[in-house]
Amino acid sequence: MNVTATDTPDSGERGQGMGRPLKVVVVGDAHEAALRVAEDFERSGYETAVFLAPSEEELERIAAGCELVVAWADATTVPPRRVLELSASRGGFPPVVILSDSYTEDEIVSLVRAGARDCLRRGDLSRLRAAVERERAAAATRRGGLRVDAESIDRYRTLIEEIPALTYVAWADDSGSRAYVSPQLQAMTGFSPGEWLAEPDMWVRRLHPEDRETVLRQFRDACATGGRFAADYRLLDREGRVVWWRDEGRVLPGPDGKARFVRGFVLDITEQRMAEESLRKMRFYDQLTGLPNRVLLLNRLGRALAESVRTSRPLAILILALDRFREVTNTLGAHNGDLIVRDLAARLGDTLGATDRVARLRGDEFGFLLPDADATFARQVGERILGSLERPFMVQRLPIEVSASIGMAVAPEHGTEAETLLRRADAAVQFAKKQGGGVSVVYSSACEPHEPSRLALLGELRRALEGDELLLHYQPKVDLKTRTVVGAEALLRWRHAKRGFVPPLEFIGDAEQTGLIRPLTQWVLARAATEARGWAQQGRGLPVAVNVSARSLRDGRIVDDVEEALRAHDLSPERLQVEVTESAVMADAKRAAEVLTRLTSKGVSVSIDDFGTGQTSLGLLPQLPVRELKIDKSFVMGMTGEGGDDTVIVRSTADLAHNLGLTVVAEGVENQWTLDLLSSLGCDEAQGFHIARPMPSADLMTWLGSGGWSRAES
Repeated sequence: MNVTATDTPDSGERGQGMGRPLKVVVVGDAHEAALRVAEDFERSGYETAVFLAPSEEELERIAAGCELVVAWADATTVPPRRVLELSASRGGFPPVVILSDSYTEDEIVSLVRAGARDCLRRGDLSRLRAAVERERAAAATRRGGLRVDAESIDRYRTLIEEIPALTYVAWADDSGSRAYVSPQLQAMTGFSPGEWLAEPDMWVRRLHPEDRETVLRQFRDACATGGRFAADYRLLDREGRVVWWRDEGRVLPGPDGKARFVRGFVLDITEQRMAEESLRKMRFYDQLTGLPNRVLLLNRLGRALAESVRTSRPLAILILALDRFREVTNTLGAHNGDLIVRDLAARLGDTLGATDRVARLRGDEFGFLLPDADATFARQVGERILGSLERPFMVQRLPIEVSASIGMAVAPEHGTEAETLLRRADAAVQFAKKQGGGVSVVYSSACEPHEPSRLALLGELRRALEGDELLLHYQPKVDLKTRTVVGAEALLRWRHAKRGFVPPLEFIGDAEQTGLIRPLTQWVLARAATEARGWAQQGRGLPVAVNVSARSLRDGRIVDDVEEALRAHDLSPERLQVEVTESAVMADAKRAAEVLTRLTSKGVSVSIDDFGTGQTSLGLLPQLPVRELKIDKSFVMGMTGEGGDDTVIVRSTADLAHNLGLTVVAEGVENQWTLDLLSSLGCDEAQGFHIARPMPSADLMTWLGSGGWSRAES
């Protein structure tokens, strides 16, 4: 018997057979314990060379030259679990046998799971001899029984470890504790196999909290039924990062037929899942705002409608569209327009309290899903949303005012299908825009552009063009310095035989959408030219202004129509002025500039109407062949004094126009105070009810002769 504290075993082959010394390393610093181990081996018939390893460093240095490592279960200097971790993580480490005076069954199971080859009681010589022979036979097989050289083994090990799958054997218990895991675990989780096996509940603890209950239920069901275990789930690696595993296992029964092990393999599918999630986001989420898109909103709306029908509770869908947003992007650029859309998305989420209720449908349109909401509640939400837009958006340190229109539809009143509700909410928002924007509208049949009564109205408008139901009224325009009448704006009126006077707002928008706007414009041009020619023949010649719609402006034929009206009615071009709104120009600024340039080449002057309500680029104004700017009446009527916001806007607009050589006209003058203030602010001309209401041509001639305002000499 030979017990050595620190010497290193010979570097030759480990002992073989009963005739060669059995080299054993005993872990610990108790010499008496090592002597007892040596005595047990000698009584079992082995000549032994026992080496004492009092520390981890000594154990790692000595173990490579020994055939067996013996660790005491109650050791404290190097605990047995630490010995097993070293064994699992070091190549060429000899088998580990745990010795103890007594074990519980749980202790034996735990140690074997952690990697112990055997757990022996002191003095159990028969089991000691069997353990030694088993390990010597295994060593002999490893050395020569398979007749595989070291190079082949290395190649095989490399091949196995490069397979992109983890193999494992788990106990068929409630926690699926591992009895074996392959080396791929290190690359997949950052944990070594030894660390994983040392903690029986490691797998359970690393399962993602949201997946843990489901995965464990599937695992236990497979063990209970003997079926196949298959699951995709999330796991947390050493750094707490989420990885996705695809786990497939087969239950292996024990001698009693009950499930004993689960043998399986695991694929890391993190990249696949990330790609799938990326595709899902591209399909269901807006890339600019991160909000759900139209597809996802429709899915959610469909489910919500089914629940609404089941519970007999209402549901509302709202659509928001920014007013004249194309003008904003034309002025500020697409990038700044995107910034506004992104900020708007965040603001809408804050207003509703949850971004999952908001979806970006397209461009500047957003949808809102409101479960359990009737029309009254939907209106309240709509007003709250519009209120949130009163605060300007900051773009490059500039405050940008943005308004919006909102359309709403409510189930089941307006439909019980997702597409129907969305279409009707969209019809409502378009109707809101026609009212000038900045309002919310609940769907009704009046919102439908092709609603039967509206179609009938358009049919009657066609007949009115051929009959004697249309007429023009004229509103004078005066020079504030000379107090002379310098022109008149032609305003279309429809005197319906049964309906009476039909307001232009009720038919102009529909006429523009259906293409009826061109013959209507041709009629206005012809009538205005005829009556202006008549004024001149009476010695009271005045220029007449005709409004041209956005659709007419996009249609280059307006130039031919103007030229034909002038020729047919023998009116000088300088007697005709074309008015286009600021929003019509900005809808397609390049096209507008081309058409307006062609008009002015014919001698016709151009005025921009409703200036200030859109977002005309200041750099664009000098490129437009305009002679006049008409300040929108909302600013004029909103003036409260020298320092008011609207007053500042009017003064600034007048200064801008004068710097560009343009005439400034103020609309909406309703009292003398406003007229005097406009004169002091530098406005050149004005029109409004205080000066004169729109009137038929004959009445205009009478008004001119009344002496209130003189006619400018032509």
